[in-house]
Amino acid sequence: MKKLVSMVLALAVLAVFSFGCAGMVGKEAKVKCPKCGAVFTIDEGLKAIAP
Repeated sequence: MKKLVSMVLALAVLAVFSFGCAGMVGKEAKVKCPKCGAVFTIDEGLKAIAP
């Protein structure tokens, strides 16, 4: 019983650490060109990688 409870707690802690910052990550980044000063928006989400 103690082994099962410790395994569930370990999985819960792992889930909290892996999903804790998922909502805070921006999917778009803004990059400024050093030569002309133009600002470009780059999509960094999963849609940019997967077709």
